[in-house]
Amino acid sequence: MQLTIQILSGLAVGCIYALVAIGFSMIYRALGLVNFAQGDIMMLGAFIGYTLLLVWPAMPFWIVLVGAMLVTGLLGMVIERVAFRSAVKRKADQIYLVLLTLGIGMVLSNGARLIWGANPVVYPTPLAHQVYTVAGYPFPAVYLYIVVTMPLLLIGLQLFFARTWAGLGSRAVSDDREVAALMGLDAGRASGISFGIAAATGAMAGVLYAPITYVSFDMGIIGVKAFAAAIIGSLGSIPGALIGGLIIGLGETLGSQLIATEYMDSIAFLIMICILLVRPTGLLGGDFRK
Repeated sequence: MQLTIQILSGLAVGCIYALVAIGFSMIYRALGLVNFAQGDIMMLGAFIGYTLLLVWPAMPFWIVLVGAMLVTGLLGMVIERVAFRSAVKRKADQIYLVLLTLGIGMVLSNGARLIWGANPVVYPTPLAHQVYTVAGYPFPAVYLYIVVTMPLLLIGLQLFFARTWAGLGSRAVSDDREVAALMGLDAGRASGISFGIAAATGAMAGVLYAPITYVSFDMGIIGVKAFAAAIIGSLGSIPGALIGGLIIGLGETLGSQLIATEYMDSIAFLIMICILLVRPTGLLGGDFRK
């Protein structure tokens, strides 16, 4: 039974990595860009949720989740509009755009430190301390939110990209930006939508992860593991991001029990290296921007 609890814990944490990895993949599909600010956007979403709880302590957790996603999603669209759209129109080199994402991540991290302070904070909600006991082992209640929201997100993304004009337009732009523009599609608008959704999924990850641990200005480092998850599944693939996140989550949890918890971070990247040695393009293979 203890193994079962560890597996469930690994799957829950893996879902958090997958949510951030989905953001990496969506922006890569839209612009061919690795957005290294994605982890810091997750951190910002977690702090926005924390602020909502300070304003309304009795706010239901699902409202906190939706509110943080909406605010962070709008911020993501603003970042795309202000920082990236003009650079893409000027055909800036990819290295310039990558450095731009790193700079934005540092601004977000230090901005959060300035606003909310350098000390970690705990979500002021009973959910942060609520646990269920399964066969004598504690099981955080927030895991139920993770189990429920992850499938709903994937279904929502599938419906959005397959059944809505905005989603179909975003897919067309990601497949061939120049041809889509010739057909009358607004490439900038499609990129903005992708940034907004990526930021919202990052915020979802931050709010769901916060009750398990804590919120701090440097929690964006999780984005590094999420990037590894996206690479494992094949960068640009949303199903691949989910697969990669679950593999890293399970590998970390089980590996830390077999070896030691201080090697948890190394285990995640060891898994990535081993998989890429066998499948250099990731488990699902191919360039998903084509």
